[in-house]
Amino acid sequence: MPTRGETSPLFLYYFIWVFMAFVQFSQVSLAFGDRDILKNVTINLQTGSKVALTGANGAGKSTLIKVLAGITKPDSGNRAVQKETRVVYLPQSGLTHHGCSLKEEADKAFEFGYEMQRQIDLIGELLQKGEGNTDSLVLQQAELIQKLEDSQWYRREAACESVLLGLGFSRSDFEKRTEEFSGGWQMRIALAKALMQNPDILLLDEPTNYLDIEARSWLEQFLQNFKGGFLLVSHDRYFLDVTINEVFELFNGELKRYPGNFSHYEKVREVELKTLIAEYEQQQQEINKLEDYITRFGYKATNSLIKWVALRFQNL
Repeated sequence: MPTRGETSPLFLYYFIWVFMAFVQFSQVSLAFGDRDILKNVTINLQTGSKVALTGANGAGKSTLIKVLAGITKPDSGNRAVQKETRVVYLPQSGLTHHGCSLKEEADKAFEFGYEMQRQIDLIGELLQKGEGNTDSLVLQQAELIQKLEDSQWYRREAACESVLLGLGFSRSDFEKRTEEFSGGWQMRIALAKALMQNPDILLLDEPTNYLDIEARSWLEQFLQNFKGGFLLVSHDRYFLDVTINEVFELFNGELKRYPGNFSHYEKVREVELKTLIAEYEQQQQEINKLEDYITRFGYKATNSLIKWVALRFQNL
């Protein structure tokens, strides 16, 4: 069992769910003006998913994550979330914190526990007053108490220390005002809060941008042992190789799945690209031959030839 303040993330898995949590959408499309960002995209993230989202800059990766998080509404398609599934989204930049100490800010990650405690107390008051269905209230309260106990709510201070220290903060930082931290450290605060919430589905957009080697290694270990599902965007190939087991590539608004780590995806994609280039070059040779034929024979090119050309190259 880890001691207080130890940076191992292994004891941070608070919830033991009896259902398979998931977020999924099907046939989702989204356009910005005349540009298709997502075209009939189908995706399913569930407990145990370890996914990297890749694609060229500007391909729409951040937009796709926001659709998954429920922040951006698609033009069409369906989004479904399993009941009680908790989804946490971390953008790649732009989050700031102020008005309290680092320790107080980190404690906000445990709001779910405070809310459960408020419900437990409210039910207790109803039972004291003799209001409502006693059997039903006792059952609800017992379920909440058990869930709060399973969440290791009472060890939240140790969990807070573990995550903050793992991400590079020192104990002397805990009482420092959050506004005193620079932009990069502000994002570390946001990352710490996302991890401490221990959601069912974790969506991380470039989480390693502001991390040094030690903090990155700690995050790698955390994600390797994370019991929920996650999808992340990162340009760090090694980080992806040791944390994920499937890759989703977003290209021209379409999403394609590649099983395996990131290095395997790159090898498969390289072969695919070589094949596409070879096919394109062959098609160009055929087109040139046909153009030469039409140039030589002019109007003698028959309608059947024209129809054949149209059929052969309609997908170019």
